[in-house]
Amino acid sequence: MTNKLLPCALLALGLLAACAPELDKKVENKATANEAEIIVPPAHETNIANASDVAPGVGLNLAPDELTLVLPNGSARHVGFGIAKADAVQMISAALGHPIEEATNQDCGAGALGYAAFRDGLSLYFQDGKFAGWDLDGRENGKFTTGNGIGIGMTRKALEAAAGSVEVGESTIGNEFMIGDLSGLLSSPAPDGKVTNLWAGVTCIAR
Repeated sequence: MTNKLLPCALLALGLLAACAPELDKKVENKATANEAEIIVPPAHETNIANASDVAPGVGLNLAPDELTLVLPNGSARHVGFGIAKADAVQMISAALGHPIEEATNQDCGAGALGYAAFRDGLSLYFQDGKFAGWDLDGRENGKFTTGNGIGIGMTRKALEAAAGSVEVGESTIGNEFMIGDLSGLLSSPAPDGKVTNLWAGVTCIAR
């Protein structure tokens, strides 16, 4: 009985050996096909959140609910309120370099807020570990603006021309104005008064 089974076993092994190269070829072709589907983006399209140093040509725009990074090719990366602190800091660092100070302020009206202060007068505020607001002072006159051109140094007259409806009133911190969810200060309520500060979201404005 053993002698009868031996030729069958040898035949089966021969068939497997003959099929093996074909199987290897299929596996190799599948791997090649998968590799061909992987598209490596150009350097300027790389996820900006992975950047640790300033990326040349990256600009920054202000908005009432976010900050926007503008890449050299014109595309944008949105740093919206609610994203994790680490992600927000890393993304803004691509445009402004690493923060010059990071700490927590216990004396804010909204409670304890973490913050990261960058060069050029921009500070990010964090509540419960999430990006919650930003504040811009007048150290860099006009360097950062909103999409419609609102920025430090512009006059009230120009502000009203850009924004349309502007609410202006005197508060405990000065001549405060509001444009929807965007707030700021004017050096004077007169038409030639200039914007000295801008902020949006949850911040630590001392009132």
